[in-house]
Amino acid sequence: MKTDADDLKVRDLLDLKSQQMLVVNPEYQRGSVWTIAQKKKLVDSVLRGYPIPLIYLHHIRQAAGKLVSERYEVIDGQQRINALSDFYEGAFKLFDPNLDEAEARFPDFIKRQQCPWGRRSFHELTEEIKSRFLDTPLRIVRIETHDSNEARDLFVRLQSGMPLNAQEKRDAWPGQFTDFILRLGGKPGLARYPGHDFFNILMGAQKVQDRGKFRQLAAQIAVLYFTRRANTNDSFCDIKAEAVDDFYYENLGFDSESTDARRLFEIFDKLTILLRDQKRSKIIGHEAIHLVLLVDSLIDDYTREWEGGFAAAFDSFRHQFALGKQTRDDVSPGEYWLRYGVHTRVNSDRADAIERRHEFFSAKMRETLDPQLKDPQRLYGALERELIYHRDKKRCAVCGNEVPWPEMEIHHIEEHSKGGETTLQNGALVHRDKCHPKGVAATAAFAKKWAEAKARVASSNVAPLSDDESLDEDDDDSGLSSEVASN
Repeated sequence: MKTDADDLKVRDLLDLKSQQMLVVNPEYQRGSVWTIAQKKKLVDSVLRGYPIPLIYLHHIRQAAGKLVSERYEVIDGQQRINALSDFYEGAFKLFDPNLDEAEARFPDFIKRQQCPWGRRSFHELTEEIKSRFLDTPLRIVRIETHDSNEARDLFVRLQSGMPLNAQEKRDAWPGQFTDFILRLGGKPGLARYPGHDFFNILMGAQKVQDRGKFRQLAAQIAVLYFTRRANTNDSFCDIKAEAVDDFYYENLGFDSESTDARRLFEIFDKLTILLRDQKRSKIIGHEAIHLVLLVDSLIDDYTREWEGGFAAAFDSFRHQFALGKQTRDDVSPGEYWLRYGVHTRVNSDRADAIERRHEFFSAKMRETLDPQLKDPQRLYGALERELIYHRDKKRCAVCGNEVPWPEMEIHHIEEHSKGGETTLQNGALVHRDKCHPKGVAATAAFAKKWAEAKARVASSNVAPLSDDESLDEDDDDSGLSSEVASN
């Protein structure tokens, strides 16, 4: 095999293609598979002067009688050549970085640059831009061999390289969020990105090329954490690949020194200290997610006594989950499997599965930790508010309608000014403004209805919501808060 590197202008490649002197061999080539969006971005890259990967061409010379035929067969570069040709033929118009933001998804620095070819086909370009496109040199490698099997073998070898996975592509995004995740999850081989000890010690991240496994988990945790912080600790969101990509794009202006960003690192610091005793197996992905979200709800409103029992509480949860996992094939599996384990399997990166797991994990951890509010006579803490919100199925105990998190309040059934404790059993979810009982008469009336509803629920053998049992979403909401709302 003989190889020769050379430059061919775009116009030369297109001319060869139009004269059928640049062809693909359908016996081993896959045909055109790029989307229109991919083609648009390739042409945009050419017009911006970005380098284009090498194109490999098999130079074939054949003689018959007194005639000699020459042509190129494309070994690698078919999709790029097709994109250039389709644009030249007028098959599509290019992206405008701002007007087509939803589909194009260019970074901010691109949006700030002029784009005179935006939303234009080749024939609508100025003569200067047409010439720039056609005269762009493309680097090619010309292959000469009399054995076509060598060309095919080269094709196989070129295609067998390992393409970038989703997280490796995100690592190339501009903006501080990319750097934030690299610092958090680490990147082996780069001294400035050693990664947090939470991943290195508690999760056993090895200093080898892991292809972004821990950075992806760090990104997923960060997406959940920042989404919840922006929505006052209520919203759960998908952390599928598409959702994480969207977050990267929507947070190109991310401030890695913001209060919430520093807080996330502090949460990882605290977890590393609390669980660093090396007395348990490696933490796995879904555990890491819920540990971070739980600590986020504990560190502001509660005294620090919970920290001393945190490791033991986590170990207890793990033990019970392991026992529950053994029942997964039973006729009646245990609650740790039904309410947590099932949701670590299918669709575990969806918001509803994460929410169900976290509701159960938080409740069980709280039972063991019994965290004490810094001011128990003041307001419910973040953890109690979240637990009651989900316990009551997000429905107001007064009107029975759904309560958006920004409109929620936890009402003391027995007034705390009269000795009512700030406990789960003494709390009810209500709308803050329109439904929250105010005044002696309204508070007394609500407490009376609540007690009557509780008695009816008990007599009908229906477990009340305050016993931390959640109804299925397709149930008729016959729990305690809806009993109050209906009276």
